[in-house]
Amino acid sequence: MGELRQALVGLHEDTPLLVYAPVAPGSDAVQDHIIVAAGFGSQDDGEGSGPHQSREFQIGVAFPDSAFYRTDR
Repeated sequence: MGELRQALVGLHEDTPLLVYAPVAPGSDAVQDHIIVAAGFGSQDDGEGSGPHQSREFQIGVAFPDSAFYRTDR
């Protein structure tokens, strides 16, 4: 099992997941982002068959703010 999958086993579903991403290419400075979506997206190859599931697993992130944190736990 991969390290990420192993780390997520047993994690409460309401736990915020953060990504530390560089603020610019080659930068040592990082900016926190929170994971807001994950899954296979869809794409249209333009050949008239319509959208189909992408082969890439995509992770969507946003800048964290208080809207992402539940305070009722």
